[in-house]
Amino acid sequence: MLHGLRGHCNSPIAGHARFERDGQLSLRGMVFTRDGSCFVHSQEWSAPDKGADLGAYVAGDLLRKGARDLIDGIPH
Repeated sequence: MLHGLRGHCNSPIAGHARFERDGQLSLRGMVFTRDGSCFVHSQEWSAPDKGADLGAYVAGDLLRKGARDLIDGIPH
């Protein structure tokens, strides 16, 4: 997910991955403005062996929702 977002050291990007009770892998990602007043969020699930695909999908979803503008709006 981080690779797909191409953030920088000051980018407020959050990611949380976990195995669910049903065995699925869950990935929740968020990108924020510096003050936290605006954010985009994405969460998706996949088979445990598809983690890289899951990360790419969540990154793409965040970008479709405006993450690039949030990341580019923060000086680095």
